[in-house]
Amino acid sequence: MDILEGILTANRKRDKEQYLSKIDEELEKLRILIRLSKDMRFLNIQSYEYAVRQMEEIGRLLGGWIKQQAITANRADSRK
Repeated sequence: MDILEGILTANRKRDKEQYLSKIDEELEKLRILIRLSKDMRFLNIQSYEYAVRQMEEIGRLLGGWIKQQAITANRADSRK
């Protein structure tokens, strides 16, 4: 829920960098919790693999968004 909330917040802000960084931290926490859940056998291997694939996709999308923000920020700085 924190990741979803962060995405919704970042989407509404002009300066997204700090929000995207927070989302990235939350995603890393989720990765650790999912791995721990698998290790403690709260998740079976199929559920774990599915969760990992979904988190990888979210990470790719988030990484692209962060890179796009960096490009946009560099363009804005060069115009000054």
